[in-house]
Amino acid sequence: MTYLEIDPQPILLQSLETGETPNLEGLSLAREYIREKAQGSLGENEIVRWSHGPGGFYYEFKRFPAAFYARLGPAQEQRLTPDQAQELVWEALVRAEEEWAELTLFYTANLMQTPQDFYIAYTLGDTRVERGEARYALPLFMRLKDTRQLWVLFRSGSGFLHFRLEQGQPLLQTLLA
Repeated sequence: MTYLEIDPQPILLQSLETGETPNLEGLSLAREYIREKAQGSLGENEIVRWSHGPGGFYYEFKRFPAAFYARLGPAQEQRLTPDQAQELVWEALVRAEEEWAELTLFYTANLMQTPQDFYIAYTLGDTRVERGEARYALPLFMRLKDTRQLWVLFRSGSGFLHFRLEQGQPLLQTLLA
């Protein structure tokens, strides 16, 4: 099955480096379409809201809705205990360092006010960029992306929801062209 995805995170990370405000207006119709298709199970925590179902998967940050991810195609959740989520976070931190995978962790609802609130690691060109403080604490949100998969972890009440998504066919380049 082919999955179609809209992932503006590379544009957002580049804007973090340049200070320029990203223009994501060209994504609005596709974003709304996928958000509608992803209706099914709904959830939210202090910083992010998500939905997923047979038609798609979608999440966005409450205070910064430009930070979102949208995907057509089914997404299956896996419920994790705090211990299982901790193991996943440790594995993500190791993979981010060893494989230069893109990793985002938000530990508090303050998002990026202090280095203890977040950790982001990504590559721009040949340069590895790390911001914030990497901790083994359980996050409210985690995202790990490499060439094969996207992992998304949400804290949900006393447990965690994990999505392991195979890389989809990106729509971003086509929509912004």
